Amino acid sequence: MTTPQVVSGMNLHVAGYTRQSYGRVNGSEASPASQRDANRARFESFATKAARQGREATWCGHYEDVGISAYSGTERPDFERLLRGCRMGRVNVVVVYNISRLSRLEPRDAIPIVNELLSLGVTIVSTMEGVFWPGDTMDLIHLIFRLDAAHQESKNKSTAVRDAAALARSLGGYVGGKAPYGRRLQQENRTAPGGKPVAVQTLVTHPDEAEVIRRVVKALLAGTDSVHSICSTLNTEGVPTLGASRGKRTAGSSWHPKTLIRMLRHPHIAGFHTEATYGTNGRVTGHRIQRDAEGKPVRAWEPILSEADWFAVQEWLDARPVRMNEHRTTALLSSMGVLVCACGCSMSANNSARPSYFCNRPAGKPVSAAPGDHEGRSYISRAALDDHVVRSIFAVIAAAEWDEESRETLTRVSAHYAEVNETPEAAQERQAVVQERADATRALTQLYDDRDLYAGDPVGRARWQEDIRTQQERLRAADSRLEALGQAGSLVLPIGAWTESDNGDPLGPGSWWESATLTDRRSFVALFCKRVTVRKALPSEKSRGSKASAVIEGRVSIEWV
Repeated sequence: MTTPQVVSGMNLHVAGYTRQSYGRVNGSEASPASQRDANRARFESFATKAARQGREATWCGHYEDVGISAYSGTERPDFERLLRGCRMGRVNVVVVYNISRLSRLEPRDAIPIVNELLSLGVTIVSTMEGVFWPGDTMDLIHLIFRLDAAHQESKNKSTAVRDAAALARSLGGYVGGKAPYGRRLQQENRTAPGGKPVAVQTLVTHPDEAEVIRRVVKALLAGTDSVHSICSTLNTEGVPTLGASRGKRTAGSSWHPKTLIRMLRHPHIAGFHTEATYGTNGRVTGHRIQRDAEGKPVRAWEPILSEADWFAVQEWLDARPVRMNEHRTTALLSSMGVLVCACGCSMSANNSARPSYFCNRPAGKPVSAAPGDHEGRSYISRAALDDHVVRSIFAVIAAAEWDEESRETLTRVSAHYAEVNETPEAAQERQAVVQERADATRALTQLYDDRDLYAGDPVGRARWQEDIRTQQERLRAADSRLEALGQAGSLVLPIGAWTESDNGDPLGPGSWWESATLTDRRSFVALFCKRVTVRKALPSEKSRGSKASAVIEGRVSIEWV
């Protein structure tokens, strides 16, 4: 098994980073797709210039966080992965669209991040603002100014939005974002204190959507339909959801019981004035009714349902039986985020007499022309799929000795395994060696820049050559130490323990797999599998017995890490 290539002293390993606070899909210049294109184009020009200097530039891929603000301080998973890559010596150039993509925090909070990157010898390249070299004091000062400008921009924008929302709310406007189902936004002019006219958004009834709400409530209160059957009927009739009517990313969405229940829970249906409630993750979890001094609900909008009907629906929803999926966590591949249907929906596990995984496709959803889309449910045997996935993993391990693709997969698994399990002491030593190598690289670069100063001075030239050899030796020593630590970490995959068994079967008696806990089994699968996709069985494939394994193999595709 080989290990990932160590970044040599003068070579460039370049990674792009993109971030956007909201997952917009329009063509704005700051959209993730546009950022990726701009970053890659900047890398091409950067690589061309590096080649003229005798340095090789390698593209290491993109890291991307969408829907996460760099001003809020919320953890950004891909940014953390990028930092780990820099600390482990795998990345020494980071390309961003502009510096605000890295951080919008206050400079005192953002400086430690960029200072660490620069101390590791990482060059920061902005497609809009130029190159910030490690070891260059003026570049560091320029970078600090850019970080402060990005923070002030976000701070001013946040303050302006908050003040505007407070004013609109005080004038009876709606400040909850998009209009909920059954409503549409209408702009009205109100008069602010001091006589200044202010445009605010109000909620008015959307006739077609309001009629759907009344129809659903009538069916539920009459006891003729369930939430699931109503969703199936709406999907079959092609009644558009809120996302299908007004969204771009959700244009193909369908009715789902959770969606319908959330819609019926919203107090705006009865015309009540509300405020959002939030969970610990900052997401809206519900809506609280605003009440007057006497404790009565405050009416703000024209009601779609009578107050009595709305409260009756809440009682019905509170009393409805909730189907419990007992032992939900016993399935190997569920709750891991890796198992999906070919139609794009996630898959869950049931605990029937014949346990299976099934597609979460909403009932009644029309079949589209998209590849993998299907009619009705799609099921696959839980035991057979688990066995196929795990045996495929062990097949990759066995083939790594002679198959290049399997060897590359095992290399990536090894790197990930080390990142997860490396001791703090080893990580600290690795960071120190990377910093040592970065400093030697900076010194070597400066010496090469000063070459012409010693061209006519034999003594100075000899001293210059000795300094070159000293820095080159520092680089070789650092690379040698990194190799000793192992670029994938100082840990080795416990392949011997994984594959040992009494009869040679890695899943058989006396094997590690037989005695492993569910948590350990899931961790093992997650090391290797990025995604497991299952397509719906064809009529000819709905067979049992000796053909079952062949059927499973034909329906399943595995995307490795």
